[in-house]
Formats: sequence, C-alpha cells, structure tokens
Amino acid sequence: MKKVLILFISMLGSFVSKAQQLECGTRAGSVPYIFTKEKQDSINSIMAINTPYCVRVYINVLANNDGSNRADTDANILTNFQYMVNAFKSHNICFMLINIKQINNTDLNSHTIAEESELLPYLQSECLTIFIHSSLSGYNGNAYAIPNTYLSLNGSSYNIATMGHETGHCLGLYHTFQKFGDPAIQENVTRNSGNSCYNCNTQGDLLCDTPADDDGGVNGACVYTGGGTDPCSGATFAPMTSNMMAYGNFICRTTFTAGQGNRMRSTILGTPSINNLIADDIVYRPSGINSTILWNNSSEGFETARDELYISNFTNDAYNVTGAAVRRFISKKVYLKPGTHFYPTTGKVHIKSNPYCN
Repeated sequence: MKKVLILFISMLGSFVSKAQQLECGTRAGSVPYIFTKEKQDSINSIMAINTPYCVRVYINVLANNDGSNRADTDANILTNFQYMVNAFKSHNICFMLINIKQINNTDLNSHTIAEESELLPYLQSECLTIFIHSSLSGYNGNAYAIPNTYLSLNGSSYNIATMGHETGHCLGLYHTFQKFGDPAIQENVTRNSGNSCYNCNTQGDLLCDTPADDDGGVNGACVYTGGGTDPCSGATFAPMTSNMMAYGNFICRTTFTAGQGNRMRSTILGTPSINNLIADDIVYRPSGINSTILWNNSSEGFETARDELYISNFTNDAYNVTGAAVRRFISKKVYLKPGTHFYPTTGKVHIKSNPYCN
C-alpha cells in the first residue's frame, strides 16, 4: 500500500509540474482578426511614416498585502524586457518603459485568468500594461484578447520569451499553430496558392511567411520533433522553431517574420486602442499659448515623446510640478526650457532618456 501511495504522489507531482509549465492562456476567439484589403491598402500607404513606433509600457509587479512574495525582481524584469526589445527591433517597433511599480495585493498576486476584471482598476492609460503575478492559473502568460492593451505573466515560471510572445498577441499576432472554424481547421503545409490545399491566408496565424505548425514539439537543439502531417495533402510539418509566437523550447524563440512585423504595425495603425499606446515623435508641453500646466496633487503621470520632448516651450506658459505630484518625463531628448518649475514636496520628478528606442 505504501509503494502504491508513493507512486501516486510521484505521479501527482509530475502532473502538477507539467501543469505549471503551460505556455500561454491567450485564446484567439472564434472569428479571426482580419484586415480587409481596403483597410490594408490604406495602412500600407502610411506604413513607413513615423517609424519606429514607440510603444509605452507600464509594468505592475504584484506582491502580497504585506509586501512579501514579490512576483519578480526588477533585474529579471529588465532582462526579459530587453529580450523583447531585441526581438521587435528589426520590425520598426520599439518600447518605452515608463515605470516598474510594486502593487501589494495578495489576491491579485495569486491571479486566475477568470478574474480578469480585477486587473482593470490598475490599467495605466495610454500604456501597454504588464502585470506580473506569483501565479497565473498554471500558465506562463496571458494576453486575454487579440489585440489588447494589457497582459499578465507568471513571475514564478515565465521564461525569457514570454513577455515578447504575449506582447505579440496584444499587437495582433496569433499562435503559429492557431486553428479557426467549427470544427477547428488545421493550416496546411503548402504555400502554392494554386494548390487546392492552400489555406495559409485563412488558417493558422493568417500569415503565409510563417510555415504551418502543429505544435508537435521542439528539442534542446531547436529541432522540430513532431513529425506530424497536414490532413489535406499528408505533407510533413516543418515549423519555424525560432518563431516568437510558436511553442516549444523557449531558448529557440527569437524571431518575428516580415509578415508578422507587417501585421503588428497594421494593428498599431488600424486599431485605435493600440494606436493610443504609441508615443508621438516630438511633443511640446504646454501644447499652445495661454495653457500653463500645474500638477500639485498626489496623481502620477508622464510626458513622453519618441525623439524630442519640450517642457515650457511657450513664453509665460510654464510647466509646474509641486506638492505630492509624481511626474515622469521620458524621451530621447528632454528639453526643460525657461519657466519650468519642479519643486515637489512629497512628490517626485523623474527625467530620463529612453534607451530602448533608437
């Protein structure tokens, strides 16, 4: 009896261990997010303007009510953030980290995906908001919707590729092995549009420059181990194991294809809620005459620009931060012109250059 009990406990431990390693809880929904030809043509006409697109990011890292059991360290968060920056860089998408803030909330620290609504009071306006929890329904990460303006990560198990993977979902990308339809239809291997099995533009991730994928497994050498075949032609799958939106070995995932980059930029330009995350190239605050700005209460906020941020640009229209206000000024270059007044008491003023967007 004792041996049977030990075997059962061992099997249970193995099951729990595997359950904790589920990669991504993001669900695509029943209807794919497709850009019409007219919309894509319009987007393509302005795609090259004002790039790279600089996405503002605000990170909330959870801890228990007493500040213990913090979900992750700042150092590890920054390592994962830099990995994400590197993966997006060649696709004219960069990032601006506004802040890493600790939130002491035991319930939110041990978070379940079904309690998504509990995140909403903590969303940071005009930022991609990333939550890092000590547990997340057994998943490494979840973007909740495609596209979306917030995501969650499991600080105890998420890997170096997960932040970029979930951000890819937020910017309109599906898993490379996605299936749509009822019943769900597998993407076929062929990329010949004249072949009757051709469906890469309507199945999978809706992109034909990512090879069909059945999520069959990837070994430590980044080699596909599944050996599966598509149901139409019997062709063997040969997925791109380095793709950020695939599963498998996380150390292999470093790459987005040109088609994925185009889809993310299209999502940024074509989706108002996502476009709202983008920092303007050059910003003047105040934005016009007779518009003096005063922050003196306990509110927290920011002023950002991708390239140049000018504060107190207009004569006699100063920018003032006093009292308990907390303000962040972030850009490649921040100019504090005559008339700028920063003299907070219990508040703070942060001025920094953004190192994540060339």
